[in-house]
Amino acid sequence: MDPDAFDAAAGTALFLLMPAAVLFAAAALRRLGVPRWSWALFLLGIGGVLVLLHLDGHKRYELDGPSPDTIVGWGFGQFVGLEFGRIGVAVNAVAAAVWIAARKKGYHERLPERETGLLVAAYGTMAIATALPATWWAVGLGVVPLVVEAPFVLAGAAFLTVSLTLRWRRHRRIPEDELPSIMTTWPADAVVAVGLSAALAIGPLFAGSGLPDASLWPRPEVATSPGPPRTPEPEWPGPTPVTSTSLDATAVEDGTRTLLTETIRWAGPLDDLSSPTPARAESPPVVLTEERCGGEGRRWTGSLVLPTVRPQDLAPRVLDGWEAAGYAAVDRAMGTDLVMPLRGDAAVERMRLGGGTDGVHVTVESFCVGG
Repeated sequence: MDPDAFDAAAGTALFLLMPAAVLFAAAALRRLGVPRWSWALFLLGIGGVLVLLHLDGHKRYELDGPSPDTIVGWGFGQFVGLEFGRIGVAVNAVAAAVWIAARKKGYHERLPERETGLLVAAYGTMAIATALPATWWAVGLGVVPLVVEAPFVLAGAAFLTVSLTLRWRRHRRIPEDELPSIMTTWPADAVVAVGLSAALAIGPLFAGSGLPDASLWPRPEVATSPGPPRTPEPEWPGPTPVTSTSLDATAVEDGTRTLLTETIRWAGPLDDLSSPTPARAESPPVVLTEERCGGEGRRWTGSLVLPTVRPQDLAPRVLDGWEAAGYAAVDRAMGTDLVMPLRGDAAVERMRLGGGTDGVHVTVESFCVGG
């Protein structure tokens, strides 16, 4: 998901929908006519929710992008949403409990049992619908998918529609002078609350769901970095690589290991392909193998498998990083890029970048040096 869209959707869920969930839950309890002492349990439950939100921290999701130094203000929507959302939850819970405790009279219009049940179902379903995005965010799944959120919103709207339809039919059968006073805001308040909350719960989800993807953020410093351009197939004259290095054995070994480590950083977030839901994968270990070459010489080789569901996005980021480090692609065969150095102080002689069902494959081979 685009990081900006993720931040906006998460901020909306935390700042607006969490306090709305408290009001829907309070409205459902009031329509049920629960005893006044039970509102103490309601406040106790809200207090537990606030403790969990406090333990969750200021913002859960950090953007592990390939170029984090260029990102300014990331996570601001999450921070504001969580901070002010917690305040909204506390204020709404206390206001609802105090208003109920101080009110001596019941509802101006009492509904039949069936209409009451439908209205309670509408409020309860909307409480779930408005709490679900924040819950999905808090457990580490990012922004809730539209296919998960929409059924709850539609169910809440349907329950309210049926309840109001039954009320309208009931009013048609009784004399006009026996109708409830029009001074009450019911049912306009319920229609506005459900409609507005439904729009806030569903609207941002059309921008996407899941976790933020740093690859969707532009990286202008890579686009403007100097280096020879890659020429598309079928003709690939390519730049002329160097065939030797000025480094000694220790520097070649350290440089090869550093290049593999930087390759993981340039790749950006990796995906756990075994997880049924979007999840991050741990970075693969960097392991070098020493080999004999040219009689008494030595070289070091290593390989990486970078798991990803978007190899078409990850591979260009790695190539951009290699180019910035002084290497360039000089050939391509069977979907695999051959990358070689352009500077005499390079440690790696050749690198290959290809793909497979388990992600992007990287292999490196250092120069053969004596000592």
